[in-house]
Amino acid sequence: MLVHIGIDDTDSHRGGCTTYVGYRLVKEILRKYGDILADYPRLIRLNPYVPFKTRGNAAVALALDAPEGAEGDLWELAVKTVSDGSDVVGKTSPGVVMAVGQVPERARRVYRLALSQIVPRSVVERVGGLRTWGGRGVIGATAAVGAELPRSTFELLAYREGGRPPIGRDLVAAMELLTYPYTFHNLDGRRVLIEPRGPDPVLYGIRGLSPPHLVYAARFLEANGVRPAGWIIYRTNQATDAHVELGALPDRPLPYSVYRARALVLWARRHRRHVFAGLSNGLVAVAYRHLGKIAAALERCVGCYVELRGGVKPRGDGLYLYIESMEVIYRVVRSTPRCPYCGGALESMGRGKGRRCVRCGTVFKTAEVRYLLSTSERGLYVPRPGEWRHLFKPPDLDPMPVELAGKAEGWIR
Repeated sequence: MLVHIGIDDTDSHRGGCTTYVGYRLVKEILRKYGDILADYPRLIRLNPYVPFKTRGNAAVALALDAPEGAEGDLWELAVKTVSDGSDVVGKTSPGVVMAVGQVPERARRVYRLALSQIVPRSVVERVGGLRTWGGRGVIGATAAVGAELPRSTFELLAYREGGRPPIGRDLVAAMELLTYPYTFHNLDGRRVLIEPRGPDPVLYGIRGLSPPHLVYAARFLEANGVRPAGWIIYRTNQATDAHVELGALPDRPLPYSVYRARALVLWARRHRRHVFAGLSNGLVAVAYRHLGKIAAALERCVGCYVELRGGVKPRGDGLYLYIESMEVIYRVVRSTPRCPYCGGALESMGRGKGRRCVRCGTVFKTAEVRYLLSTSERGLYVPRPGEWRHLFKPPDLDPMPVELAGKAEGWIR
């Protein structure tokens, strides 16, 4: 009997972590039933632009090959683990959902919506075939259960008890040297990216394409003094562009939605070192200065036709598109025609008097200015690695296209 469990919204800005609650739930299931997981537990990232997320807007889902009649006990275990492990303060509103048998098709639709838009709870209440408990977290929990992962990556999350000792850059560089490209997003220059900075119980998180390489990386760190209290490997939609490629993108810009815009850049200017640009579709695009090359490229891209990906947020009385990546498709170039007889340049003779060839002296009453399309600046512009969002797909990454056969030894400890 296949049982799907989803959990979400267990953390707050002062502490807690939904992946850690998922880790504790998996440990309890393993202790009571053995390894009945049909696949790796899933870490599902959702719309990164929702205003009420705590950090990375992550939900967790488990698919279990459960013994017949065990769904009631599994439900009670999930609710108790989430209730006991949630840091309920402020906006935190944990939720649990369960589906027995096949995942409802409407849950898959909720996933596609939750990747890119704000989803009201009323949408989840119309799914059917789900058992639910809790508050707003049932939205993300339903999306996690309904998540489709045509391509996936993995993340090994190691947890701490007590303080978080810093992990040296040289140690991480050595780990990457031994495991790249099967692990990725480990460093940005001197900055260590596997180490979080918040009050959550995560000691480090290593992303990769191969679970055995993740286990090797964790054991390498442990052998060099970085000793976690435990770890777990999640299958994830991170680094797959799922929010753009699978998400239900709105036809028009909506507040706090993911949006993909193709438009002409009409103007650009800097304000407090950030770049603001007016687009031909009426939006204003924003590139923060720490995005580096994107901000510089946008500033010099007046007259370019571009595709911008990012999130829409209200600002004052308008909507602004905060850029995640930018592709320059072509630039519109103003070109004055040349003399058709000798090829010389045409100079203006004054307003309404036409143009004269500077070489042969031929006078033309009309000489229209033409506009040409130049592809000299065509290309993709992305932020530096330290500014990549969880779902952003690095240009040189090829996420796993198929499910792996079985779980790697040591996937949880």
